[in-house]
Amino acid sequence: MMKILSQSIYYQFLIFLRIKQAVFFTIAFPIFLFVIFGSIWGTQHDGYVSFLLSGIIGMTIASDGLFAIGPVIKEYYSNGLIKYLRKLPFNILLHFMGLIISRVISLLFIVFLLCITAYLMFDYTVTSLEIVNFIIGVFVGLLIFSFLGLVVTFSGIKQGADKGIINFIYFVILFTSNAFYPVGEFNKLIGYIGNSLPLNPILSILRNDGTNYFLTIWLLAPIILFVFLFKNVKFNR
Repeated sequence: MMKILSQSIYYQFLIFLRIKQAVFFTIAFPIFLFVIFGSIWGTQHDGYVSFLLSGIIGMTIASDGLFAIGPVIKEYYSNGLIKYLRKLPFNILLHFMGLIISRVISLLFIVFLLCITAYLMFDYTVTSLEIVNFIIGVFVGLLIFSFLGLVVTFSGIKQGADKGIINFIYFVILFTSNAFYPVGEFNKLIGYIGNSLPLNPILSILRNDGTNYFLTIWLLAPIILFVFLFKNVKFNR
């Protein structure tokens, strides 16, 4: 089982590196955004660099989980590859987990690059506690958003739903969150909505801000829904 999982991780990582657009938006774009926002507001407000760093990491986790997992599985479905994978002598969930773990490796590398950028551009040194929080946040966040992307994809798979649904969900989650600024201080309603969505609980982990009670719901619900949808989806011959 471990051999199959490790091979899946390796090949998924190679596939990712061969897609230049995905590499750019997963690695280069978060760093670019961090430098731009940090240069504008980071020198004027103490603590904003740390706040922004965790926000960019959270944004990247959400984007990677939603766009790099669900659409890939949808493509497997469209090409009939899922039917083939289900007939192989191993649990197909191992293949999905290999895809998720390959994204974890990529995200940890991005976190490392962002921490280096924070030091070089803003003279900000990331603490060991922050590093631990970032690692935990990557694992928990990617798990949540990966299965959330799978749920959205499998829910609309018969209706031919495209990436527009995931785009809409992503931007609602992002712009009601505390990724770039504490929205709850400006609008309590939007702040409450953001707290009930999955990104703010992940940001709480990244920033060591305590426990968000919606985290448990978002940890369990997408996984349960995906397993249910996958077992009940009917594949064309």
